[in-house]
Amino acid sequence: MRIGIDANPMMRTRGGVGWHTYHLLRSLVELKHDDVEYIAYVEPGTLAGLVAKEPWAGHPSVQWKEVRRWMMPWRGRLDRLDLFHGPNFKLRTEGRYGGVVTIHDLWLDRFPEYSRKVFGQRYSFQRMKRMALRATKVITVSEYSASDIAALYCVPKDRIAVIYNGVSEGFQPTPQPLALNALRRKFGWRSDRYILFVGGADPRKNHETLVRAYASRLAALKAYTLVMVGDCEHRFGSIEKTAAVFGVSDRVVCTGPLELDDLKVLYAHADVFVFPSIYEGFGMPVLEAMACGTPVITSNTTSLPEVAGEAAALVDPRSLDRLAETLVEVLEDPARRATLRARGFERAKEFTWRRAANETVAVYREMCGASP
Repeated sequence: MRIGIDANPMMRTRGGVGWHTYHLLRSLVELKHDDVEYIAYVEPGTLAGLVAKEPWAGHPSVQWKEVRRWMMPWRGRLDRLDLFHGPNFKLRTEGRYGGVVTIHDLWLDRFPEYSRKVFGQRYSFQRMKRMALRATKVITVSEYSASDIAALYCVPKDRIAVIYNGVSEGFQPTPQPLALNALRRKFGWRSDRYILFVGGADPRKNHETLVRAYASRLAALKAYTLVMVGDCEHRFGSIEKTAAVFGVSDRVVCTGPLELDDLKVLYAHADVFVFPSIYEGFGMPVLEAMACGTPVITSNTTSLPEVAGEAAALVDPRSLDRLAETLVEVLEDPARRATLRARGFERAKEFTWRRAANETVAVYREMCGASP
């Protein structure tokens, strides 16, 4: 089989979809299936030094091609693809057997008021719906997202494949006290104990409810700093302004975006990780924290119960009081934290990129009519 893949997301500053694309493509190549050939498409000027930095990228089963976006509609035919896979919501070309698109979530379709698009979300919604209906198969990352896609885009359930993300092996419960101390000095917090949040000021990550919950129980949480990772400012909110409004500016640290190694250090040393997101198609930070041996509190909505299973404390993300109560309860109960830590560590082991790659190849084979 000759499979084309849009590898552009992994070539940029990687967010969630960028890391998804990187780990999936790397794992597909490392499966070393002799009958599968990959063509990875990237924008011109982005390949320099890739193989030196990523030895797997030099494997003979993958070819790298620099192609301008406007040329992509013709590439499927020119490169004699059997199938094209767009892992970033877009189906830029097709092969003999059509195309597969990965739709991670429908956040802006569910909450169009947060769309940045000049003409609003309506046109984008219609375009995405047409693309999803045109795709030979839609891959998504949770049963919750599959239900959303079926409901909003009218894609039949038998044309949707659910393939869970994996957790990178780099997330480990390995203490690094010197690295932690360097981060504490850099960002200026003194306490040894801290509550960790990852998501920045993006409104769907629900930082305001967490800051308010923390402020409302400050007497019980005075030993803990609230460390918040991600962009401190968003056009719909500001972590620093929220902290100021609720009188906890001196106890809330916003680091901004971090390098992956620094994030791993913060996960591994946190007393608890809190992720009260309003909407998630998957929720990778939950599993990353679990893999680092950190007890997790997260939302009881959208995909998060599906991902966390029984390994996290689940709360209504819109209930300030319940979030505050759960935060205090978990931090004051060492036995509960130990249970959550052990369950989370085992839960994270169930999600691997090798499994995701094998299930993705199975979709390719199904679409191309190839034998396993």
